[in-house]
Amino acid sequence: MALGRKIAVWTTRAWLSSLRWENRLRLPQGPSIYCVWHRDVPAAGAFLGSMEVTSLVSRSKDGHFLVEVLSGRKMRFARGSDSAGAVGGAKALVDVLRSGGSVATTWDGPRGPEGVAKPGPAWLARRCGAKLVRLEFRYGRHLRLGDWSRMRIPLPFSRISVVAS
Repeated sequence: MALGRKIAVWTTRAWLSSLRWENRLRLPQGPSIYCVWHRDVPAAGAFLGSMEVTSLVSRSKDGHFLVEVLSGRKMRFARGSDSAGAVGGAKALVDVLRSGGSVATTWDGPRGPEGVAKPGPAWLARRCGAKLVRLEFRYGRHLRLGDWSRMRIPLPFSRISVVAS
């Protein structure tokens, strides 16, 4: 890994570890599917990274960077997306759920539209008999990007509340 990339990974890890969490949740036992909106991926990665959960991450450059940042924690990764490796990614998640594990994915997929749920997580829950857990993040200080998802970037040392439904 190039020095610039190592610095970016280290800086991002430090930033994510600075976030302050309120209302730590009691999450359900047994196979669960944790769903977040794409706009909340940075906070979700920080929140779920210390849990034994397998996350579906795209094969894009952004997905590769996310895996680098969150590697070394308890979270594992299944690579795939709507456009590349969808069958392999879905099969990996089914295998995890059937073996009693939990998974994480986005409601609105890798390309949106923003805030419009795709059928994959509900299908996966029905197919595997897993609990579908919606995680919502409420931010203190943050930036909002101009991409399709309107991604939220919490500022260092921000407070974030997590609500599950």
